[in-house]
Amino acid sequence: MIINSLHNDIGKTIASEKFLNTMDSFWFALKPNVIINSFDFVTVDNLFDSKSIGIVKELQAIAEHDYYNNYFSDYYTKSTTKKKLKQDEKKEKEQFSKIQLNGIILAKVAIMANGGVKAQGYKEGISINFPVGVGKTVRFATEEEIIFALGIPQMVNPIPAGIIETTNGLEIPISLGLSYLAGADTAHINASGISGNKKSTYILFLLQSSYQTLKRMNQNVALIIFNTKEQDLLYIDQKEKHIKKRTERLYDALDLDIEPFENVTYFLPRGKDGKPNSIHIPKNYKTYSYELKDVYDRLELLFSEPYDLHHDFSSIINYISESWPLKSNIGNKDISTWTDLTEFKEYPEAIVSNKSSLLSFLGRLQRFRKSPMFIDKKKTSTYLGNEIKNIKPGEVFVIDVATISSFDVQALVVGDVMKRLDEMYSSRYYNLEDDNNSNNKDIDSDKNHVQKDQEKLHYLLVFVDEINRYIPKSQNGKMSPVSEQIMRTVIAGKTRGTILFSAQQFKSATDYRLQENTDLHITAKLGLSELSTKPYSMLDESTKMNIVRLNKGELVMIHPAFRHPIKIGFPKATYKKPKE
Repeated sequence: MIINSLHNDIGKTIASEKFLNTMDSFWFALKPNVIINSFDFVTVDNLFDSKSIGIVKELQAIAEHDYYNNYFSDYYTKSTTKKKLKQDEKKEKEQFSKIQLNGIILAKVAIMANGGVKAQGYKEGISINFPVGVGKTVRFATEEEIIFALGIPQMVNPIPAGIIETTNGLEIPISLGLSYLAGADTAHINASGISGNKKSTYILFLLQSSYQTLKRMNQNVALIIFNTKEQDLLYIDQKEKHIKKRTERLYDALDLDIEPFENVTYFLPRGKDGKPNSIHIPKNYKTYSYELKDVYDRLELLFSEPYDLHHDFSSIINYISESWPLKSNIGNKDISTWTDLTEFKEYPEAIVSNKSSLLSFLGRLQRFRKSPMFIDKKKTSTYLGNEIKNIKPGEVFVIDVATISSFDVQALVVGDVMKRLDEMYSSRYYNLEDDNNSNNKDIDSDKNHVQKDQEKLHYLLVFVDEINRYIPKSQNGKMSPVSEQIMRTVIAGKTRGTILFSAQQFKSATDYRLQENTDLHITAKLGLSELSTKPYSMLDESTKMNIVRLNKGELVMIHPAFRHPIKIGFPKATYKKPKE
């Protein structure tokens, strides 16, 4: 029988040399026939009507006779003799002996928050950090107590972030303050976990929640989502036909609309004959490709590994950028297309010190030219960079890279978008030429100012799944040009509202600098070998063991706003899923 009543005690606090009660944690003996789990919240009364609210970290079964005699015999004797059904003396002894045989369950609780003291002579509502006494009644925490322990009432502009589901049947919506999610206090989100454990699905839910909530706050927000796996994210503007009642209930509790993403444009890579190269072709799509003039000043992004910039590659790339457009001595011809560049060899001797470097560079270009993404003249496709810099509030861009066979080309797409974001923020709202033209008339100036305020993005949310592919663990501290570009965008993003939502199976596969600059961490089920690596050093051993035991769809949230990691769930996606 599980005790579900919030007001029934589920155990008593204990203390000994082995089981210490401190300002940060306490132990209690669990009442017979009560079930509790790790990550459950409990409350114990402390001095002067104050309360200590904590989260269960670990459970132990104790059978030693010494502990029964010293700490538990009275408690268990009373709980045994208070059975509703009267039993004869023989059955009572058998039952008590059975309890002794099975052992007593002890729970360790990490304190999340303390309620204020209410006593004469003390400042009203003063918080305490005082150890819990021995023999205090422990009960499941109420919804109000859990929300208080997480500091949610103090959060400004809360964004729904999930559901806490407790063993005694509570479903509690939780939120994160906007400043904790999208700067300036903390920023960026990363999810890890073995495949199939819903980490990417949760990131999409949090994106959807952030998008809806920011729009309600009259904040200009736009989304850029990279589809990196087959056709997973090419249906996000279509609503799922059959939505379960539980999903509806959770969305209602979170005060979110059960709607797919709106105002979505899909960008599909150019394939052969100019047709889109994609597993699924949505209705509202554009095909993208690259002319040389689009990326002449960022060719380093094509070289996805640090060692690719050996020999004189850097010198050649810098020369092309600084001397654009290149001039051929033969016929004074402009070198402005990929075909021209693959045939151009008239670099100054100071730029190319030996012929092998140039031949190697030209060979790499020839390899890239095999992709239909690189064309001399676009006819039906567009350049992503131009689309990005013109993104408007409310728009959602889904960029499909899943079917691009070359990883170098995939990395170019991601790196180029990140670089365009940086350029957009440095020039979009402070274009001197536009300002000078609009100053001719006061009326025009006012109109221009209003239009800029209306179009200015307050937040731009970017989701990159499988981020380890684009910012892998660096070798000897050296990063690829794409990795460096992503890190520049991440570091600058906190102050300008460009927030990176990222996911991968293992944090250890990504560069540690990405994790250092990320403040909200979501972890699904992982193995102990992965959890023992450096990126998870913020987790205590009890939490690591609990992560190993997580079920599918259960996630652990780690954020500086919470004293300890918490376990959350979330409603299923309401947008259409691709057919298996």
